[in-house]
Amino acid sequence: MPSPAVCPRCFTPFACGIDTGNCWCREITLDDKTRTAFAEYYDGCLCRDCLTAMEDRPAAPSVREFLTAQLKRKFGRGGAAAGPPSR
Repeated sequence: MPSPAVCPRCFTPFACGIDTGNCWCREITLDDKTRTAFAEYYDGCLCRDCLTAMEDRPAAPSVREFLTAQLKRKFGRGGAAAGPPSR
């Protein structure tokens, strides 16, 4: 039975078939640059629609993706270590 998942790109719930061997990841071809970008921006599987969109034409990162990448560059992979500023 496919595992329940939520796409980290579009936040759509979907059934991931990786555990059953029936995964669309094997059907969709992505170039190395796109795969590397996904590995940097997302944790977990993407839904079929998001992967298919990237197969046809890699998209520019969303504003969220861009800002996340900027924060990672500035503060490291985990983001800023400090909490909110003290008063």
